[in-house]
This record gives sequence, structure tokens and C-alpha cells, in this order.
Amino acid sequence: MNPFVFQSPTKVLFGEFSIADCADALIELKASRPLLVADGFLFESGALEPLLEGLRSLGQEPPVFTEVPSDSDLECVVKATELARRHNCDSIVAVGGGSVIDTAKVVDICLSLGGDLLEYQGLNIIQSRLLPLIVVPTTAGTGSEVSFVAMIKDHKEGRKLMFGSPYLAPDVAVLDPSLLLTLPPRLTAATGMDAITHGIEAFVASGTFSVVTDALCLESIRLLFDNLPLACSQGDSIDARANTLAASTMAGIAFTNSGVGIVHALAHSVGGMFGTHHGMTNAVFLPVGMEFNLECAADRYARIASYVFSERVLPASVEERAAFLIDEVRGLLQRLSMPSRLSELGVAALNENLLKETVLNELSCMASSDPAIMFNPREASGDDLIELIKRAY
Repeated sequence: MNPFVFQSPTKVLFGEFSIADCADALIELKASRPLLVADGFLFESGALEPLLEGLRSLGQEPPVFTEVPSDSDLECVVKATELARRHNCDSIVAVGGGSVIDTAKVVDICLSLGGDLLEYQGLNIIQSRLLPLIVVPTTAGTGSEVSFVAMIKDHKEGRKLMFGSPYLAPDVAVLDPSLLLTLPPRLTAATGMDAITHGIEAFVASGTFSVVTDALCLESIRLLFDNLPLACSQGDSIDARANTLAASTMAGIAFTNSGVGIVHALAHSVGGMFGTHHGMTNAVFLPVGMEFNLECAADRYARIASYVFSERVLPASVEERAAFLIDEVRGLLQRLSMPSRLSELGVAALNENLLKETVLNELSCMASSDPAIMFNPREASGDDLIELIKRAY
């Protein structure tokens, strides 16, 4: 028997046009003065009008914050918090991708707890309930809508700050696939690869997986392999969008309970230093990290292959099935036209500086101290991390 603890405190509402249900969800949470943190493009497009109508029915015009950069930062959080305090907000509604949702989570910390925000960074520092938070993801990838974690960038220090606590889990996640219909193919692919990385890393996490997280991981990976290419090529397919969105949330619940691993540790480090897109950086590191973990996780990788590709004739041995899965990951990257090397991510500073010893050492130190790496099934030295960065370049 493998004892485990599993938590999933977020209520999930799933359905086309379910964004209109946010006001009712706020009423259930006994809140009526929300700050709306939203993706600027969606807000300007008018796609959020059903949501706004519901929020206005609560008694006032909700203050709206749309100045969230693609890689959210401390400055953004301060501005949003000041707006919420001026309007005496008692709750937050967030509509957008991972950066918008993470911003809302950290604003919730500021509104609820006050004091110096940096005092709350790290794992399980927050020990009390926060103000009600409802989130509506507009990408299928980050899992932020159900996770206990938020990450924002400290530009001054050139690093990402992690906040992790069960109290950071949103109260309600509204999954509305109609909001994803216009998501561009490249962003669809990048966020989808982030979700696949969540599922694969959570499935092999060291000593923290369970029968519950196993089920969530396996089905989420299958759904993404089956539907992500279609969501990229036929973005108006509501079924493909719905399946990738559900899979992303499932993987988010899984990794929140099991953790991730070396791929995320490396992606956080490179993203923190060079500003690369998190999903694309995960995609580059995923097959490299899986190859590094093979000696400790081959049996788990083989199980993924057997489940996801059950209708295909697979190799007989565990080692061959594990290698088959890694090949399929690389093949999926090709089908999605995703970058496969760090040198392809289009950041000039990366091409100029990555192979310099001082930069490699700094990236290695950042990755080795990233909380994600503690769940990796194979221990990694500083030299191992440097070698993986070189291989991914």
C-alpha cells in the first residue's frame, strides 16, 4: 500500500459560455465587489461582456486591470493591488492565461495579508484563507486555475519568485472552451506542451504520485496527444478545445499534488534569465529531461506509452517503450512546429551568452535551488544541469 494525501479544493465549472456563471459563483462566496484582472485583448474585443453584465448586477461597475505583461512581475502586482484597494474590493475575478491568473493570486495575497509581499514567497508560508478568487483560463496549459502555486518575475533580481500554498488555490475555476476558439496555433501548441510536461513530470515525481494522480496524468496526456494537433490546425473545433482545456486542468490538479521536476526547474531558470516563453522552454527541455531520468523512470514512462498509444503495436521491453514515448514527444513537437532547441527561441542574448561559463553556472545554481527539482526522480548535480542546458541548446 502506498499512503498518500490528495487535495483539490477548487470547484470546477465546465461548459461552453460558462463565463456568464461567475457572478453566481461570487454570490455563493458571499462577495460582491470584485476586481477584474483580465487579458487586455479579450477585454477590448468585447468577449467579456457576458461576464461584465453579471458582475454589474452585483451592484457596481467592477474596476478592471488589464496591464498584465506576458511574464507577470512585481510592478504589475503593485498596480493591480492599489486599484483594488481604492475600490475596496472584497474578491478577485481573473480571466486570462497563466500570467493573468498568477497576477491575481499574488494580488490576493497582498489584499488579504498586507505587509511585505516577499515575506510570503516560498512553500507553505501562507497559513490562512485569502479573499475569494474566481479564475477563467483562456489557454489550455498552465493549470494555474487549480494549482497552489503562483510565479511572478522580479526584474531587479532577474529571477522568478514562487509562492506556494493550498490557500492559493482559486475557489472556483470556470472552464469555458468558447474563449479558446481564437487562440493562435503557436500559443495553443506552447501552452499545450506545458500541460503535457505537467502530466509527464507529475507521473514520475519522486515518491509523491498516487493512484489518483496517476489516473489524472494518464488521461490528460492521452487527451492532449489526441486533441492538441487538431486544436492547433482547426482552432474553431469546440471539441478539441474542450478536451485540451479539461486535460490541462486535470494535469494541473495532478502536478499540484505530486510536483513536477527537472524540466520545470530548468525552464524556470532559463525563463527567469532570458524571458523565454514558459511553455516553449518546457517543450525544449522535456525530451532532454526525460532522457536524463530514464535510468530511474523507465517503467513509469513505459506505462504512459502503453496507455496513451494503446491502439498501436508497442515494443515489448520497458526500456524500448520508454524510449518510444520520448520519440513520440519529439514527433509531437515537430507536428506542432515547436522549437526543439534553446537556440531557436529567438532571444539574441541567449545565442550570445548561453555557452559562457559564468552564465551556465548561474543557470545551474538557479535550477538546483528551484523547488520543482526536489520532486525529480533522479538527483541532478550542478554539472548534470549544465550538461542538460548544453544538450538543449
